[in-house]
Amino acid sequence: MKRWFTAIIISIFALAAVSLVIMQLVQTRRTFSISDNMFNVSVNTAMEEVIRQLNGEELQGDGSVAFNYRDLDSLIVDELLLVGIDIHPVVGLYDGSQGSFLYSSDSRQEELLEESPYRYSFQPIGVVSSNQLYIILAFPPSFFPRFDSNLYLYVCVFLVLVIATMFVFSLRTIANQQRLDKMKNEFISNMTHEIKTPISTISLACEMLQESESEKSEEEVAATPSPLSTYIGIIADENARMRLLVETILQSSKMSGGNFQIKTDEVDMHRIVNHVMQSFRLTVEGRNGTIETHLDAQPPVIYGDELHLTNLVYNLVDNGIKYSEKAPHIVISTTREAHRFLLKVQDHGIGIPKADQKRVFEKFYRVSTGNVHNVKGFGIGLNYVAQVVRLHHGSISLESEVGKGSVFTVGFPI
Repeated sequence: MKRWFTAIIISIFALAAVSLVIMQLVQTRRTFSISDNMFNVSVNTAMEEVIRQLNGEELQGDGSVAFNYRDLDSLIVDELLLVGIDIHPVVGLYDGSQGSFLYSSDSRQEELLEESPYRYSFQPIGVVSSNQLYIILAFPPSFFPRFDSNLYLYVCVFLVLVIATMFVFSLRTIANQQRLDKMKNEFISNMTHEIKTPISTISLACEMLQESESEKSEEEVAATPSPLSTYIGIIADENARMRLLVETILQSSKMSGGNFQIKTDEVDMHRIVNHVMQSFRLTVEGRNGTIETHLDAQPPVIYGDELHLTNLVYNLVDNGIKYSEKAPHIVISTTREAHRFLLKVQDHGIGIPKADQKRVFEKFYRVSTGNVHNVKGFGIGLNYVAQVVRLHHGSISLESEVGKGSVFTVGFPI
């Protein structure tokens, strides 16, 4: 991952995190403010009803109120419950002219009562104007939530730091994975290039031996019959197979880099199909199978990379042969529909279960066959085919039924 890209990602994340903290801080402060206001309104509503009920009470001759103080406490609690407040406050009846409490539900909380903002004037009938009576409520701090901006800010910063740490850790992990992937691709590229050298040497040796065998006269061949030519043919075929496999691995590794480009030119797809069919002719005949072609597309020319299109057809045919338990029967057909060139490769093999059909084009994925591994491969053939189709802006689809075979349909724009 490039450094400038990483710096941009981190900057965007930091800006988003700071903005989120500020928005949450403002919104939470607003929420607490609204909550405080609603609480105050509810308390005032309840106390208005309490005062309305108590204003009809008369004082005794000694100036005391003619009702049970505990009734005041329970009346206030009941009215608070009606407005949705289930907190039991400390209640006090305060004489403002004398500066003392006539009653308090908790004498230890009188200092808290004096500082409480919930103070309501109480004027029973018969009270002279010089007397100032107040009902005061005090709510315990533990039951009355207050917004602490500093604490909330610290919590937000801590959570952002945790998220930022995980974000940086994820970025480093992704960067390491990309570095390892790059090293893997470089290793595969170097390895396949090194392997191609002995393959070329073997191919050259086979050609020389075949030429040597072909120079013998018929009398020499009849006099000294030898299976050497057969062995040379097998070596040549397997060498060609290995060459294609190495080329597929190399090209697949290059394509996974993301910057791979193909060289487009006019390509005759029928010529490619016939060439691939000839390459597999001996293999198929050796298993008593057949390759059938229906090349109906006219003209059969598309724009593409001949090397990769050849490998594409080769991989599809090879896949059909490998997964045919009995004598392979491969059908290759071409048609033209509107502005598309369609290539179909059909086999009558074991088929692919529906659960696996969506994943057969994934890299290194192979259809599970239990503990039996009678089909060799690395799981890159169909992935390579899918990448070639993508680079040619085409499409590929699969129709398969277990026990009846599979049909791969590739479409290329014309």
